[in-house]
Amino acid sequence: MARLTKTRKTNPTVLVIVEGETEQLYFSQLRGYERLAGITVIPKMAKRSSPYYVVKQAIEAINDEAYDMIWCVFDRDVLSNTKPAGFDEIYREAKRKDIRFAESLPCFEVWFLMHFVIPSKYYSNAHAVESELCQHIKGYCKETEWLRRSELYAILKQYQLTAISNSKTVSATNRKSPDPNATFSDVVTLIESILK
Repeated sequence: MARLTKTRKTNPTVLVIVEGETEQLYFSQLRGYERLAGITVIPKMAKRSSPYYVVKQAIEAINDEAYDMIWCVFDRDVLSNTKPAGFDEIYREAKRKDIRFAESLPCFEVWFLMHFVIPSKYYSNAHAVESELCQHIKGYCKETEWLRRSELYAILKQYQLTAISNSKTVSATNRKSPDPNATFSDVVTLIESILK
């Protein structure tokens, strides 16, 4: 008679490869603050701060069967100016391998800003977004120590439903009249995927 063995179902594991410390701290704080049940989120900073290397590292991680889903989080501002050679090819390859993307233009802080307002203009650079963000989060700055000390995720959490709504409004507007320079953030798709 064959012996029955119990198999333990493990939580789905989501790898979130990010471009910088701000994103890594945000997703680390999300993981700790939400105390996610039924899902394991692993934020990991790419070896080099560039969309190309974020996507490349995600493709390399596909071979590691420890992840059920892989997300790339990066800013599109550098791609608007000068796209690295080979980026389009590696991006298409990642999409074929079912890697998902949470991109922002010009920067990740657009997602933070959406917790308070619908971005009403095109922001030419990250500094412009950060300046407006300072009007809503007193003392906001990208310094690692401030980000750790401030518990940024906890500050933003109370406005999360507003951010989701604002992000969807921006996406709908951009679909109606596509503008390659329109300010946006797809981080909402990743957040909803983690929290559902």
